[in-house]
Amino acid sequence: MARRALAAAVTSAVLLVTAPDSGATPVFPDVDSLIDDSGPLPDSVSELPRLPAVAFVTDSGLVCRTRQGRITHEINCTGDIPGAPPDAGAVQLPGIYGKSSVPARFVHTPPEDRSAGAPPAVRLPVGHKIAFWDLSPAQSMVCGTPPSTDVVCVLKEPQVARSVYNGPVAIHGFVIAAPQSWVF
Repeated sequence: MARRALAAAVTSAVLLVTAPDSGATPVFPDVDSLIDDSGPLPDSVSELPRLPAVAFVTDSGLVCRTRQGRITHEINCTGDIPGAPPDAGAVQLPGIYGKSSVPARFVHTPPEDRSAGAPPAVRLPVGHKIAFWDLSPAQSMVCGTPPSTDVVCVLKEPQVARSVYNGPVAIHGFVIAAPQSWVF
């Protein structure tokens, strides 16, 4: 009788718990409502490769840098990342302009590579954000520091080239916050 009750309880619990939809838009802290510390933003994708490198440091000591290439871009944050894999000292969000990008990932970074370097890092205080570009609801990259996190970075790009306004949007990024940081 006890086994039947246990089996029924386990079965009920399994039915009540649903697996997350791997294609669902991730739920991440709001960065849109933060105070905008951005400078002038580009007007088109063709201007993105000419954006200057940006480095910022959060109140928690994370150092984040952007890198712009001819067709690629990346944001990389290094420092103490709560809940990251033991050998990870950084989180990286790579992308290709106008293409569906890959999810962010935790990466190994030696301690000597965890400083701001050049350009000098500007402070991004709690409650503020930097938009690197915001071309449409389907094309933007922004990092911010909502009160409940160390930093959140979100990249939105069309999944299909040239479908900026009417196609599906890929959303990737990362949340660095105690007790568990995560990538999407």
